[in-house]
Amino acid sequence: MSIALETMSEIQPVAAEAADSGQQPGTCLICGGDRLTELLVAPDRFHLRKQRYRLVRCESCSGVWLASPPQPEEMGDHYTDDYHNAIVMAGEGSAASRWKDQVEMIAQNKSGGALLDIGCSSGGFLSTVKASAWKLYGIEMEETTAQRARAATGAEVFVGDAIEAPFLPASFDVITCFDVLEHVYSPRQFLTKVQEWLKPGGIFYAMMPNIDSWEARVFGSHWFGLELPRHLGHFSPRSLRYLMSELGFEEVCVKTPPVSYIERSAGYVGSTVVEKLGFSPTPQAKPKPRGLIERMVRKGLRLTVIQPLARIASVAGAGPCLEVVFRKATR
Repeated sequence: MSIALETMSEIQPVAAEAADSGQQPGTCLICGGDRLTELLVAPDRFHLRKQRYRLVRCESCSGVWLASPPQPEEMGDHYTDDYHNAIVMAGEGSAASRWKDQVEMIAQNKSGGALLDIGCSSGGFLSTVKASAWKLYGIEMEETTAQRARAATGAEVFVGDAIEAPFLPASFDVITCFDVLEHVYSPRQFLTKVQEWLKPGGIFYAMMPNIDSWEARVFGSHWFGLELPRHLGHFSPRSLRYLMSELGFEEVCVKTPPVSYIERSAGYVGSTVVEKLGFSPTPQAKPKPRGLIERMVRKGLRLTVIQPLARIASVAGAGPCLEVVFRKATR
């Protein structure tokens, strides 16, 4: 049975809410504090564009966000076909192994029910969830990609801004959100909607870059997790815990899994060096095929350097990716 839908007019889009929320310029998007410091300035290194963007940090809750971000109607210029294709390929490639840990994490908390994947892309994650135990739903911004998700998974997929999705309250046992929260203009409104959609005791399972990771500190403006200007908010364990607690969620798990962005970040550093030498580097948005020797060298570095560092960082809670589970209170 399909989940009942509300009328579209009852839900306002994220961009409109952000403009009308009463948020004062120069105050924190998470806690409303006004003790802000500049964190860094950097361009869009994925496309090798020159315009520079400024990140600020709140000294009260450690929240980080993009100051003066592009307007929602301008964001299409930054979500190019190259970017979209990279996301789809990452989600679909070896889906069973790619999403194995995520499926196991959900199984530890819920055995079945209604599951909504916000930002489901072409259905890579949803395709790995056993359909017999789950009724699957998705939210995707692009219609053609949503059609692929429907065909691959049988899920009901809403197309458009997540905040406009007309699901009724208490509809879902699980809501997943992988590398999405950092893209929204108003994380507080977004997460309030997530809480409304969850059943009592339902879980919110999300992943996002960790702005307080050791990689972010070492690579600075060259850190791959910045993804300016597409990433509007940058979270750490401290700032995310603050926000989720404010909204009434109960913490189940906050950790940093053993993953790494070192190769991508090092690529950004290399591009800067090449530019300073007077040459034109290849943007990561348009990668060139790698030869056999290069692939072998990269694999050797992953096994001997990158993976051990990733495991150490994970144990220390300083990895570049946050993996979190929060539960909606049962009363």
